[in-house]
Amino acid sequence: MMVARPAQISVVLVLMIMALLGAPEALHAQANVGTGPLTGTLAETEPTSGVLSLGRIKVAPGLIIREIGWDSNVFDEPDAESPKEDYVASFQPDASIFTRLRLFKISAYAGSELTYYKKYASEQSVGHALRGRVDILLSRFRPFIGGGQTKSRTRPNGEIDVRANRKEEELSGGLSFDLGAHSLVYVSAVQTYNGFESAVQSGVDLGESLTRDSYLYQGGVRTDLTPLLTFTLSGGLREDRFRADPTRDSDSLTASAQFGFAPQAVVSGGATFSYRKMKPVDPLVTPFEGILGSVTLTYPFLEIGRFNFSLTRNIEYSFDSVEAYFLENTANIAYTHHLFGVVDAQVRAGRSYFDYSARPTSAARTDTLDTVAGSLGYNLRNRTRVAVNYEYSRRRSELLAERNYQRRRAYLSWLFAF
Repeated sequence: MMVARPAQISVVLVLMIMALLGAPEALHAQANVGTGPLTGTLAETEPTSGVLSLGRIKVAPGLIIREIGWDSNVFDEPDAESPKEDYVASFQPDASIFTRLRLFKISAYAGSELTYYKKYASEQSVGHALRGRVDILLSRFRPFIGGGQTKSRTRPNGEIDVRANRKEEELSGGLSFDLGAHSLVYVSAVQTYNGFESAVQSGVDLGESLTRDSYLYQGGVRTDLTPLLTFTLSGGLREDRFRADPTRDSDSLTASAQFGFAPQAVVSGGATFSYRKMKPVDPLVTPFEGILGSVTLTYPFLEIGRFNFSLTRNIEYSFDSVEAYFLENTANIAYTHHLFGVVDAQVRAGRSYFDYSARPTSAARTDTLDTVAGSLGYNLRNRTRVAVNYEYSRRRSELLAERNYQRRRAYLSWLFAF
């Protein structure tokens, strides 16, 4: 079984555009269920701010200036190796597209990420992201199809220091059935590809160690518990197949409970709690069975500030096949305080634990990554914020001194919505 190649992804996106131009009138909005890692970030409802209306098509363009500033450790090197510093600029123009017609609901996104380094041209990159989904509104039956492709040059996670050329692709589809005005059941299949090129970490070729195809078959039920709270219960089978090293393959059974809080609720965001039973093909790798999940919540504080909390517990494949995989536990907190007028200040902190204990024949260890940061922001109309930021991060390994580094960044950022 082969993963969808770029030509297939292009066909899916073309069909979406054709449907966008030719579909008739709208029905009520339906929730996005059965999504993959790319289409899961698409808007479920029509955007309400910063929107350009082209008939029934709503377009929300934006521009994110991620950073214009200074980086003290471009390559995440230990202090003993004289870390290299440079000036960097990173921009991300994008646009979200949404329409709801008589027989179709369509959500799409297109964006690009441009990164420039003054001294180290090898770290410069131009990436893109394309994703979209069409829901066909046939009475209570609602088939859906989605697809996407991203190409980037970033660090995939806190373990990897090199900016890897990475391509991600998704092809997904399924069928949902409305049980009533506020509940539905669904089944879906998601096929994804994660590929790495021209990237070496600690002597390991990431293309050979991490390039893989994944297949997820799932079903579930979603219901509105209240007008501001949704609940989704799902289960599925996941297969990971590594192209260059089949001994890294694994199969997993999953069960998840997901809560979604509407933006207008006192507490907004979402929480997902999952049970995963993962069985690696390699008999020398310890199977995993336990609870994973993610929580992202925003809570306003006395009308003068807001707290943002996030917790993540997840399994990641290590670039080093000797380690097989690691368990990541991350907690982040941020507080934004209104100072006066349109000026605010933000402080944030986070810690990640990387637990390496998947192979009994290797010494177990726990690496940590700490981050603290602060910013002073100026808020304009239409969700636009300009900020001056400072960030300090540090990684420490119990056994591997070459994994230790510290990094400082001072930069200007600008989130702009038209």
